[in-house]
Amino acid sequence: MGLYFTIREKLRFNPIVNAAIYLGQSLYRSHFGRLVGDVQGLECHANSAEDVALCLRFRDEARYLAEWLEYHRAAGVGHFFLYNNFSADAYQAVLQPWVKQGLATLIDWPKVPASPAAEEDCVRRALGRFRWVGFIDADEFIVVRDGRSIGEFLGGFPQSPGVGLQWRMFGSSMYRKRPDAPVIVAYQQRAAAVNMHIKTFLRPEHAAQCRNSHSWFYHPMGVAAGEHGNRLYGSINLHCTADIAWINHYYCKSEEDYLEKAARKSTLDRTGIRFPTHRSNRLAAELPKNNEVFDSCAVDYYRARCAALGRRPVLLEGASERLAN
Repeated sequence: MGLYFTIREKLRFNPIVNAAIYLGQSLYRSHFGRLVGDVQGLECHANSAEDVALCLRFRDEARYLAEWLEYHRAAGVGHFFLYNNFSADAYQAVLQPWVKQGLATLIDWPKVPASPAAEEDCVRRALGRFRWVGFIDADEFIVVRDGRSIGEFLGGFPQSPGVGLQWRMFGSSMYRKRPDAPVIVAYQQRAAAVNMHIKTFLRPEHAAQCRNSHSWFYHPMGVAAGEHGNRLYGSINLHCTADIAWINHYYCKSEEDYLEKAARKSTLDRTGIRFPTHRSNRLAAELPKNNEVFDSCAVDYYRARCAALGRRPVLLEGASERLAN
């Protein structure tokens, strides 16, 4: 595993080689990708800031789904495509109210690996219905600095087939036990530097094939844009910024959470299953990481969005008191 990643990272972190690999792959996938026959000639005529959907693969994450849904609903997401991959917890009780309101589609997805087939199935479901679809995980929360909705931010990229947002990595805040508070309240310590990895929003009618959980190939051939309109070649942006919009990635959370995730099988693609990022023998190294800077951006963004919509910030009500206790 060490040799594989050493070689891979050397190639990826050379900007010329990274771009050449991605564009070389795109030459083929943009014409013959698995989705090309489905999307060719289709357009989305929706014209609303809420014409944004999110796709989520999940397994045994019921305790975090309600917060994730409430937060992103306030952020302007109009619909959620939720792919259950062998969960054995109470996810149905959490999600049923969202399904009944027509805000979520729950899909049982008993496939190994879950990705990239789940993402490509989501594109087919979203075609003609949503202008943008984003692909993130249950430990990722989108932030737009000036308080605009996600759809309003994405509206600034009318010519781009996709938009990539960087990760800001949040740490454990040195909790051993899981705190009794929402994730965005409990974990407000992060790494000082922006992480080079991106997650993608795309226009469904331009999706040619899912490359991995971070990036896509597009039809006709093209590349995603970064927050400043810069071109993104694949899964990383070597000149990464998080000035306008980004994704808070709560990678570690508490020691209790980390160990639970390390014991849980991955919902990723074959590479993610073979090389899991969460491993119990790495706990001592991971727990202190990404705790360098205090950052309340997710709390601030959620509060601003609730104020803009005239809705109660239910995630914040009593949260500080519970955390203090």
